[in-house]
Amino acid sequence: MKRRFLNIKLLLVATTLLFNTSCESYLDINDDPNLPTSVPAHSRLVGAITTSNGSSMWRASREVAAVTQYASTALTTGSNRNAETWRFTASYFFWQNAYVFTMPNCVDLIVLGEKEGNPHFVGAGKTLLALNLGMLTDQYGAIVVDDYYDGNSQINLTPTFNSQEEVYQRIQQLLDEAIVAFDNPNNKTPLNFSGGDIMYQGDVDKWRRFAWSLKARYLNHLSKKSSLYDAQKIIEATQNGFNADGMDAEFAYLEGGQQTDENPWYSWGGFTAADPVNNRYFTWTQFFVDLLQNLPVTETDYQDPRISRIMEPAPSDGQYRGLKSGLGLAGGQGGTGQFTDVDDYGQFKNSGFYTRATSPFPFITYSEVKLIEAEARLRSNDASGALAAYEEGVKANMRKLGVSADEINAYWSAQLANGVEQHFNNLTQGLSHIMRQKYITQCLNPETWVDMRRMDYSQEIYGPYLQRPANINTVVFNANDPNQWIQAMVYETNEQNRNGAQIGDNSEQYRLLTPLWWNIPE
Repeated sequence: MKRRFLNIKLLLVATTLLFNTSCESYLDINDDPNLPTSVPAHSRLVGAITTSNGSSMWRASREVAAVTQYASTALTTGSNRNAETWRFTASYFFWQNAYVFTMPNCVDLIVLGEKEGNPHFVGAGKTLLALNLGMLTDQYGAIVVDDYYDGNSQINLTPTFNSQEEVYQRIQQLLDEAIVAFDNPNNKTPLNFSGGDIMYQGDVDKWRRFAWSLKARYLNHLSKKSSLYDAQKIIEATQNGFNADGMDAEFAYLEGGQQTDENPWYSWGGFTAADPVNNRYFTWTQFFVDLLQNLPVTETDYQDPRISRIMEPAPSDGQYRGLKSGLGLAGGQGGTGQFTDVDDYGQFKNSGFYTRATSPFPFITYSEVKLIEAEARLRSNDASGALAAYEEGVKANMRKLGVSADEINAYWSAQLANGVEQHFNNLTQGLSHIMRQKYITQCLNPETWVDMRRMDYSQEIYGPYLQRPANINTVVFNANDPNQWIQAMVYETNEQNRNGAQIGDNSEQYRLLTPLWWNIPE
C-alpha cells in the first residue's frame, strides 16, 4: 500500500510541475533539483489508472447517474436536484478533470514507454487514453484529440476540436496500436515492476483483452450508422476481448485507507450519515426497482435475485422501493404520493455491491462484452448465438455479485418460461432483454447513457417505467413532449471562456437537445 501511495505522490508532483502557471506564461515551468521532472513509465502507470477512475470516470458518472435514473435525492429543490431534472450548465467538471489530471498521465506513459523501449507501457497508455477519449466524446460530441498534448511540448490551451467521427476513428487507431504493442515481446520492464499495475498486476494478456473489449464497445456504438456498423468486426473484437470471469477492467478500492481510497459512491457526492435526506443520492429510483422486479417484454412479475445484492429494502416493511426521478419524498414511491417518510426507503449509500467503501468501479466488464456480442449477433440475424451470449452475460454478472447457482438457475428458468427464446427472434424484443440487462450489469457506469440514447429512451426497450423526470427543466425541455430527452452535456466553463470559437453554441438549449453524431441515423 505504501508503494501505491508513493507512486501517486510522484504523479501529483509531476502534475503540479506540468500545470503550474504564472501571469506571464500559462505553463512556464522552472526546474527544481529537489523535485523530479520526469519519472519512469513503471511509476506512471498507477497514476494513469487512478486518475482514469477517480478524476475521469467518477466525474463522468456522478451526474449521469441521475440522468440514467439509477439514483435519486429526497429533495425537490436545490443543487442536489439539478442533474436529476436536467438542469446542467457550463460548470460541469468532467472535461477539466480529464484534460488536466488524467490524459496527460496517459500521454506521458505512452511517450516514456516509447523512449524506454517498453511497448507494454505504450499499450497501457493508449488503452487508457482511448477509454478517456471515449467517455469524453460520448458526453460532449466534438472534443480535442490531435491538437492537445504530445508529451514533449506544452499543452495547447486553445486547441482545434476534432469531430466525433474523427474521435471514433482515433479511438480505434489507438486501440489497434495498443494491441500491437502488447504483442511485442521486446519489452524491457514488466508492467508491474514497481507495483503500479494495480488493475492487472502485470498480466499483459488481460491488458490486451481490455483493449479488444473497448474496441467492441466503440464499434457497437455505431448501430445507427449503416455504412460503418459491422457486426462481424464487433463479434471478432468480443471474441478477442474478455472471455471469462475475473478479467474485468476495474478499480479496486482499499479498505481501511483514507477517504480518497474509498469508492466515491460511498464516501462522496453529498453523502452524510447524519442527514440522509440532503444526500446527493438518497435512494435508488423506482425505475431501477421496477426493472429488477419485472421480466422484459411481458413485464411479468419476477424478483431478480440481484436486487438484494444491489440495494437494501425499506427497514419499515422490508419492501424494495425507490423514488420517481424529480419528485423526491414529496411524491412518494413512483409518484403515487405514498411512503413519504425517509424511513420507508432503503438508502443508497452502503446499500450493496456497488456502493460500499470497497466496491470496485468497473471501466468495462466481461458481462458487458458478452451483451455487446449478443446485440451484434442479434443484428446479424443470429438469434441462437445472440441468446447464448446473452445468457452468459447475465449469468456472469450474477456470479460477480455473489448470486448462488440455484438462484441463477431459477432466474434463467423463469426467463425461458417467459419466452426469451421466442423474443430473440424479434429485434426489438431481443434488444429489450439485452439493454435491460446492460442497465443492470453496468450499474452507475456512464456507458449506460450511451445505450439509452442509442435506444431513443424507448419504453419498448426499457418498459413503461421509463419516463422523464418530474419537475423537468422547462427552460430547455418541452413539458408537454414526452419524447424529448436529454442528448449531451454542456462544455465546461474554462473551455468556453478560453476557446469559445471552437465550441460554438454552448447554450443549454442547444447542447442538451442536440444528438451526438453516432445517434443520428444514416
